[in-house]
Amino acid sequence: MKQVELLAPAGSMEALRAAVQAGCNAVYLGGEAFGARAFASNFDHDQMIEAIRYAHRYGVKVYVTMNTLIYDQEMEEAIAYARFLYEQDVDALLIQDLGFCDRVHQELPDLELHASTQMHIHNIQGIETAKKLGIARVVVPRETTIEELRILTKQGVEVEAFVHGALCLSYSGQCLMSATLFDRSGNRGECAQPCRMRYELWRQTKNGDERIDVKGSYLLSPRDLFTLKELPMLLDAGICSLKIEGRMKKPEYVAQVVMMYRKAIDAWMKQRPVTVDENELHALSKLFSRGFTDGHAFQAPGRAMMNPFRPNHQGVVLGKVIKVSNHRIRIRLQEDLHQGDGIRILGKVEDEGCIINRLYIDGKLASSAKANQVIEIDRKVRAEKDAVVQLTSDRALEKKLQQMYQDVRRIKVSIHVAAKAGEPLQCEIRDEEGFYIEAYSESPVQAAQKAPMSEETLKHAFAQLGDTPFELDSFTCRISDACFMNVAQIKNVRRKAIEQLSALRERRHSDRQQGVYHRSYHDAVDPRGLFACVETLQQYQACKDAGIHDIVTDRYSLFHQLQAKGEAVGFHEGNIVKTKQDAAMGGENGALSMKRMITDATLNLTNKEAVSFVSSCGISTMVLSLEHDLVSIQALCAAFQQEGKGMPDMAVMIYGYRDLMISKVCVINTYAKDGTKKDCSLCRLNRYYLKDQKGRIFPLNNDENCNMRILNERADDQILRIPFYRQQGIRSFYLRFTIETAEETKNVLKRVKRTLEMGQ
Repeated sequence: MKQVELLAPAGSMEALRAAVQAGCNAVYLGGEAFGARAFASNFDHDQMIEAIRYAHRYGVKVYVTMNTLIYDQEMEEAIAYARFLYEQDVDALLIQDLGFCDRVHQELPDLELHASTQMHIHNIQGIETAKKLGIARVVVPRETTIEELRILTKQGVEVEAFVHGALCLSYSGQCLMSATLFDRSGNRGECAQPCRMRYELWRQTKNGDERIDVKGSYLLSPRDLFTLKELPMLLDAGICSLKIEGRMKKPEYVAQVVMMYRKAIDAWMKQRPVTVDENELHALSKLFSRGFTDGHAFQAPGRAMMNPFRPNHQGVVLGKVIKVSNHRIRIRLQEDLHQGDGIRILGKVEDEGCIINRLYIDGKLASSAKANQVIEIDRKVRAEKDAVVQLTSDRALEKKLQQMYQDVRRIKVSIHVAAKAGEPLQCEIRDEEGFYIEAYSESPVQAAQKAPMSEETLKHAFAQLGDTPFELDSFTCRISDACFMNVAQIKNVRRKAIEQLSALRERRHSDRQQGVYHRSYHDAVDPRGLFACVETLQQYQACKDAGIHDIVTDRYSLFHQLQAKGEAVGFHEGNIVKTKQDAAMGGENGALSMKRMITDATLNLTNKEAVSFVSSCGISTMVLSLEHDLVSIQALCAAFQQEGKGMPDMAVMIYGYRDLMISKVCVINTYAKDGTKKDCSLCRLNRYYLKDQKGRIFPLNNDENCNMRILNERADDQILRIPFYRQQGIRSFYLRFTIETAEETKNVLKRVKRTLEMGQ
């Protein structure tokens, strides 16, 4: 049976040790830059070297996350860091950026590359594009169903899937909400987690707007993924690597999760039933849980996916407040409680938490209490009678886990020793992976004057491996004569042999190769000029009347309606593509294998290398990422101009509402209906929007496949910047119409025409 990889997160060196000792096969971690978890502890250069050596010593692979978008002014620094990792023997890089991926593959051709879930490869066409980039493994989106997994695992690349941890509401790599609202880009590793904030759901009606009555206010906050009980189905689907999310989590959490999934994988490998140990699940809930869901893979409906009540760690129910006095809070326990544990008392408006420093039973200080006892704590937080109390950290559990991951993993070795008078003592060691070394004593074995050494003497000396990762599996020796060597010399040979074996295990890739980057692209001989995407017949007519000849629509129904009338319109397949179809414009990596004419901003092109790669795939016009600012666009254009070969037809979106999130979970269906059915039609009957705590309004503009699209509160409007873009050499400009009325569309088009005429 094929070996399955258990891939664990490592946000710190202690978390890495916990993951390794708990039984993972590989870890993923980030350096000080270019990783999608900028606020994890991460690893500096020296720590990175230590991490790679430590993991390799135990036979664990190390994958480093360089999965952010990279701008032109950062590319050389990113390549230099990739070279450093390459030289330090890292096993693979996780990458989001197309241009960075293309360069690394050409310059470091034998470095394994994995497409991060941020690259948004979610279909067969996307995998074909990944192959062009030299990608060996694709991390598929969390939205992938079990049926889709069975197909994607048969496309000639390894498939890695998330099996546990935090869920993003939006498709990864397609979320602009944090970048737009807080200037902290999720595509740059700085997500402010707007999905964990409070919102209200509103409906527009003829009689005015009305708020939908929803229990809870965290309408965009998903539960945590937990697939242990469905693991056999995922493994049978052909997934090669099971990924645990959690680079921001404590080492104890990492150890507990890895241990549970390790046990399940081992059971599956031995064709035994995979079961969920309720005690272990309870322990996991104490360490971190927002409530659990088996996720999109198993078509969990909206309400089973979401936790609108609390966006943070819930823990387990500890008990209930039975009395509140001026100085104390009295609680009846359902769980054991210890000094140093963390609790949270749930409030009607806000929860409040604290660490238990002093614990009273019958008025006397105690260090711990048992379930069903009544205890008191100092009143450091607000509490009301009958409030539920949650246990959010268990000090005893954490100590137990800390002891568990203190270098207990062992590597079996077979040792053979040969001793002959007048010759050096020879030691051969072979470990369970097949690594082999030979070591010799500095001085020769002596002829025995009295008691010759025996096999037992040698075995005892070589079996003393307690302070190393190794343990003796088998021992053989050949003693040719009556000979002797003192114990200190024998142990010195053992020490030298173990050091050599450790060094061999720590450096696993020899003779790595260097290459040269080259990528040709197509000069924009005939730029597209002004083009538009529309969603309504009225918007189409307004664009046509304004003289725009290049129009696409991302609404299939409108496309067929216009085609039937003989109108010249193209289809925009968007950025969530599940089936092959004819289209003029695309917004995801599969478009590069389907040879679309235009790619949208959702492809996230931020540097010269990415644009060049897309151009080489036959794309004639590409809309640049909405993550750009004026400085980065200026740098991108300058990078092409420095070559003096012209540049591809790059376009900027000069007007349009941007999608802040694209989600498979629809909050309208989840909270205004029963949350179980697709195609509920509610969004066709009325307009809905979200309102945040600052009163900002975010229109919901679901597509025809029931993907929820949260629009920004106002349209991006860069019409007045057209002269600046022209100065940089950009000649194509994109208009995106979504919720605009016919009159609003006409007004935008008038402004565009006026600005273009002024610049001629």
